Amino acid sequence: MDRQAHRIYRLDGVEIDTARACVTRNSKELHVRQKTFQVLVFLLEHRERLVTKDELIEQLWGDIAVTENALDQCLAEIRRLLGDNSRQPRFLKTIPRSGYRFIGNVTETHAPQTGPAESRSIVPEVTTAQPGEPPVAHAAPPSRSRPVLIGGAVLMVVAVSLVGWYVLRQRAARQSLVSTTLAQDPAKRPVAVMFFDNQSGSADLDWLREGLADMIIADLSRSNNLAVLSRQQLHVLLDRLGHHPADKITLDEALNVARQTQAKLLVLGSFAKLGEQIRVDVQLHDARDGQLLTAERLVVDQPAQILTQIDLLALKLATYIGASSQPETNHGVAQTMTSNLAAFRNYSLGVEKAQRLRSEEAIRLFQQAIALDSNFAMAYARIGFVIGVTGSNPDKAKPYLQKAFQLTDRLTEKDKLQIQAWYETVNFDYAAAINTFRKILAAYPLEVEAYRRLAALLRGEERPQEAIEVLKLGLVIDPGAEDLYNGLGSVYSQMGRHDEAIAMFQRYVQLAPGEPNSHDSLGLGYQWAGRYDEAIQEYQSALQLQPNFEIAMAHLANVYFQQGRYTAAIEQYQRYIKVAPSNAERVRGYISIGYIELRRGDVKAAEAAARQVTEALQRDAAAMGLHYWLALHRNDLATAAKLKSNMEKMPTYDRGARSSLRPLWFFRGMYALKSGARDEAIEAFKHAIGQRPQTWNIDAYEDCLANAYLELGRLDEAVAEYQRISKLNPNYPLVHYRLAQAYERKGLRDRGRMEYERFLEVWKDAGTDVPEIINARKALSG
Repeated sequence: MDRQAHRIYRLDGVEIDTARACVTRNSKELHVRQKTFQVLVFLLEHRERLVTKDELIEQLWGDIAVTENALDQCLAEIRRLLGDNSRQPRFLKTIPRSGYRFIGNVTETHAPQTGPAESRSIVPEVTTAQPGEPPVAHAAPPSRSRPVLIGGAVLMVVAVSLVGWYVLRQRAARQSLVSTTLAQDPAKRPVAVMFFDNQSGSADLDWLREGLADMIIADLSRSNNLAVLSRQQLHVLLDRLGHHPADKITLDEALNVARQTQAKLLVLGSFAKLGEQIRVDVQLHDARDGQLLTAERLVVDQPAQILTQIDLLALKLATYIGASSQPETNHGVAQTMTSNLAAFRNYSLGVEKAQRLRSEEAIRLFQQAIALDSNFAMAYARIGFVIGVTGSNPDKAKPYLQKAFQLTDRLTEKDKLQIQAWYETVNFDYAAAINTFRKILAAYPLEVEAYRRLAALLRGEERPQEAIEVLKLGLVIDPGAEDLYNGLGSVYSQMGRHDEAIAMFQRYVQLAPGEPNSHDSLGLGYQWAGRYDEAIQEYQSALQLQPNFEIAMAHLANVYFQQGRYTAAIEQYQRYIKVAPSNAERVRGYISIGYIELRRGDVKAAEAAARQVTEALQRDAAAMGLHYWLALHRNDLATAAKLKSNMEKMPTYDRGARSSLRPLWFFRGMYALKSGARDEAIEAFKHAIGQRPQTWNIDAYEDCLANAYLELGRLDEAVAEYQRISKLNPNYPLVHYRLAQAYERKGLRDRGRMEYERFLEVWKDAGTDVPEIINARKALSG
């Protein structure tokens, strides 16, 4: 395919633009996955002939091992896109056992190509960086014109010029990613509010360093013509400058922040306790030269008066700047959030804990805020967010979000949109939530958290490329947003793009080295890549930082299981159950123990674990899954069928997005296999591996199709599948053991022995009583 040509194909009201990589119908852009678009363009470019399946897979997937199911999904999407029917095709005709041919009437036009100066601006591509270096954004390379014959000297001049131009473009692109630029809208004056200096010497008031800045940021952000640096963005920038959190922010440091953000105005301040009084001083500076423009001072007799007084002080600053407010948001923090200073303190600290995924601490602080102010709308909303959006209990979250809605008179427009998006999420209305988050970003492009949540929803809808684009756009807004690197790493990992995933997780650790979740995320990246020793090291680092960090405990247990260290895995899960913060987490601990016991052949122990989760059967699909496994083991197909039906009726949910459908397809396949419906089982397993893997789970079921082929004696297909998995994860549990079995049954004993040896090397720490270890050693000794 000539990737440099800019072609536009038109057929039946649909336009396919190869340069813009988009499909439109009647000028309205249609959603299409990148791989589906590539398949469509390839078929259009070769519409004069038959295109085989093998050719499509070879040309578009290259060395990546995929099943025909991946291609089938693309073709089905193309038919839906064009309104085509496979039985009576108008555009895409299937030639049985041969391939495909594009048969529709197509008009093709060639658009003129543009040179470098005319290149279209695109979202930078974040590429893998060396450890210790941030990812770099690369500008689009210049379009290449048709070759012409020119002299060597002229060619050299042109080459040098292009290299110079490219270096400048790269430098500009790199600069765009290492600075958080506020100057997005010429109608808005960019302002940076610094954290205040605590001159009181009182640790009890130290929270006001960020708290006072938070209040002024919230007040100034209500203006129509100001763009204000967020608290999170300021944290990142100061960290890069090497600023110690407890130190005073100097004017020079503030001016440095202003240069990086293109802020035009700076707000610096301090506070001191004078007896029972608190004095707050604020200065407004011109960010270009540091010139003092105006200063304000307030003295409050009681700390509780700070909120209302800060609102007035911020109003004075906004008036001096010439800022205007939206009619519905012209009230300050005291009116739109709370007038209780202690409640605001708890809320402010709770937001910080929630951002660090310290959910229990965050919820406790929000509840304390509500106890102090029963009408604190955003405190209710944040509890719902933590429980149901970043957490996994949407039903429990709904009452808190509903309560926040009842207090709409205390909400700004942005707050209302946020709560609406969270409420739509916990009600499983994912399409509406995606739309609302897009509205938030259109109106408030600096709202970094919204990029992460939107990307999570898109990933849940199996739209990973869109999720990546959203996260990259968020990193252009704030290149130090650690959550966005975490999100990017997760998407890349689930796509099997391990190097990119690990680079993103490493950057997350660099930005948040003291956070256990950053090390846990990096551990997950290593684990899915089969780098188990490095994964264990990261999980242990997380637990050193927070010994009762139950998430890392569970993931560490999963690694032990995937290494065949079943006893160590069970012991780790028993520790997890003891510290699990909720019954739902404890249930998952028992489920995992039961699964491990089944794997090592101790059915009685598995049944004992299943009895621990019986009460969760009506609300937990995973609990049903363990009982389902036991029913299949007993050949109790009637019970298995009932459990499978119940699981399929339950909504799929995974921390603010639709969960992967892989487990459901896997369970369907297992039931069909046990029932003797072989073809149905194979199709179900193909669907299963076509869904994104749950890399955090004890078993990702990546080998389900390969295992079915092996069981059914379809050995060549089994070998091909196991080889695909080995490319994805060379140390995937039991893949070498089962590949050895397949080779043995094909009569390839030498290759079988090689795989057994490799299996024993990978599982060198496995228990000696593990059945596969015993069988592999027996095979090698024969």
